[in-house]
Amino acid sequence: MGTARESHRFHSHAEGKTSEWLVNADATGLRELVPQGVAATWSGDGQWVYYSVLKKDTFCLEKIPVEGGAPLSVRCDGAIAAAVSTDNSTLYYTNPGSGSEGELNLLLRARPESGAPEIVARVAGLRVPLKSTMFNPVLSPDGKWLAIPLIDGATANIWAIPASGGAMHPLTDFGQRSVIIARRVSWSPDNRHVYAAVSEMDADVVLMDGLLPSAGSPTKAP
Repeated sequence: MGTARESHRFHSHAEGKTSEWLVNADATGLRELVPQGVAATWSGDGQWVYYSVLKKDTFCLEKIPVEGGAPLSVRCDGAIAAAVSTDNSTLYYTNPGSGSEGELNLLLRARPESGAPEIVARVAGLRVPLKSTMFNPVLSPDGKWLAIPLIDGATANIWAIPASGGAMHPLTDFGQRSVIIARRVSWSPDNRHVYAAVSEMDADVVLMDGLLPSAGSPTKAP
């Protein structure tokens, strides 16, 4: 989702804040859109950018015109990671738990965007890669599916959640490979493919000898 001429990006400041920036599709015209915010996404018509900002320990959703101007508050109930239908009629967003085993991350739907939320899916906190705020489903262009990477044992896979609610199903099967997918995924315009940044993890077992004195070796006096 988005316009042909612009894309959004994050920029981390030295003081630890994250702002939202815009850049033209030809890599020119880099400019800051909002001074603080995370999890940016486009409105269905490409005229607005939605983002989340932390206010008094609570995540709030805001939106701002692409051409600049004053941001508008959408909702302030722990909402993060918006996804908007192409006709702008439906807002999907998440309300992450703490990431612990007993906590659930909720995928919610609101029609209109400030309306009462409906639960679309519940996902265990430990299935979200890295941390609970990375629970960022992405809506397909036809509005039928939300794609999200989730942990499956020692690996991660991309799962599809029906936008209307119901059982989700995996789109990938990495088996026993140690794979991590943490960033948001992307849909192709024809809804047939999902793009993802996939990192394959590798580790070696190393024997470190000689770190401790062997049996019977004299010890130094203090």
